[in-house]
Amino acid sequence: MLDDAAGILRRLAASTGRELLSFRQQDLEPVSDGIILGYACTLRAPDDQVEHVTIYVNTSPDAPVGEHTVQLVDRATGDRLTAWTYPQDPSLPSLPAVSYPEAAGVVLAKFGIEAAGATLTMESYRPGKRAVLRVDTGGTQHFAKVVQPSLAATIHDLHVALHAAGLPVPRSLGYSEAGLLLLERMPGDPALEHVARIADDPRFLQGVEHVVAQLASVRVGVAARESLARRADWYAARMAETSPVLAPRAADIVARVRTLYASTAVPTPVTVHGDLHLGQLLVDRREPWRITGLIDIDTAGLGDPADDAAALAAHVVVTAFESASAGARTDAEALRRLAATLRSRWDDGGRTAAIAAIHLTGHALAVAGRGDDHLPVAARLLDEADLALATTLHPQR
Repeated sequence: MLDDAAGILRRLAASTGRELLSFRQQDLEPVSDGIILGYACTLRAPDDQVEHVTIYVNTSPDAPVGEHTVQLVDRATGDRLTAWTYPQDPSLPSLPAVSYPEAAGVVLAKFGIEAAGATLTMESYRPGKRAVLRVDTGGTQHFAKVVQPSLAATIHDLHVALHAAGLPVPRSLGYSEAGLLLLERMPGDPALEHVARIADDPRFLQGVEHVVAQLASVRVGVAARESLARRADWYAARMAETSPVLAPRAADIVARVRTLYASTAVPTPVTVHGDLHLGQLLVDRREPWRITGLIDIDTAGLGDPADDAAALAAHVVVTAFESASAGARTDAEALRRLAATLRSRWDDGGRTAAIAAIHLTGHALAVAGRGDDHLPVAARLLDEADLALATTLHPQR
C-alpha cells in the first residue's frame, strides 16, 4: 500500500504542471511482487480548468515502463513506483487506440468491421492485465479485448481450439500483435443476473459440471494461470502491510492452507478456465439454468481442476456480500445457499477448500485496502475463509 498516497499523487500532478485537488482510491489489483492502486483524481490545470482523471500507481519493482509512465520514489519506504494516467497503461499499449471512437474506427477497420460512428463501452478493466470494451456498430455488437501483446496470439489460439471442440466460447475474429483481439458476441445473460432463479436449480450446476468436463477433454499446449495457493505467503505479507489488525488472522489462515494443500494429492493437469465465476458464465434468459456461453478464457490452460471449483465458490461468497451491501437481500440469500451447495460438493481431501480460502483472503485484502471503514467486511471474508477450511473437517455430505 502507499503510506503517503496524497503526497505521491500531489508530486505526480505537479510533474505535469497541475495541482491535486482531491482523490479517492477505487482499484486494487495484485500483480507480480506488488499492487496496482487506482485513484480517481480531480486536478487543476495551469489555465484553472478542472480535470477528472484516473491515476494508477504500480508498487512492483519490476513494473513495465512506457512513453507515458512516470517513475518516482516513495519517500516513506524508499520503494520505486511507476505511475500512469488512464488509458496509458504501459502493459496494454493498444488500450488508448480503442478508448476513443475516432481511434477505434481505424483500428476495427483492420478487422473488416465498419466502425464509423461506433459506440464504445468499457465493460471491464483490470490495470496491467486486460480491458474489455463493447463495440456497438449499427445493431451489431463485438467485443474488443486488450491484453498484453505477448499473450494475444495465445489467447486467440485458445479461442480457436475451444470453439472447434464445441465449447460455447466466443469466436475470435482475429488479433493484433500489439495486444488486441476482436471477439464475437455470445448469446445469453451473465449468470449473475439470474442468481435467485439458478441458486437452487440442480440443472444449473449440472450445466457447469458439463462445461468443466468439456474443457478438461480438450488438450491445449499452454499452462493455466498459476494457482493462488502457491502465492499464499504473498497474501499474508500484503495483509501485514495493509491491515496490521487483520494480519494475524490472515497469517493463521495461510499457515493452515499451506499445511492442508501440501497434504493433498496433486491431480493430473487438465484444461481449466483459470478464473471461473458466475460473471464468466452466460445463461439463457428464459431458462437460466441453461448455459449458453463461457467467456474470458484468457487464463485457460492446463492446470488444477480444484482451482476452478475454488474460484467459483469464493466468488459466489464475495458476490453475496456485495449483493447484501447493495440491498439485494433475495440475491444475497440465494448466493449463500449456492455457496453452501458448492462446498458440499468438494471431495478432493481439502485441496479445493485450501485454494478457496486463499481466494477469500485475497478478497479480504482488497477490501481492507479501501480503508478502515471496510475492515468489518474484510474480517467477515476471513470468517468465510475459516468456514471453507472447516469444510474439510466437517464435510457436508
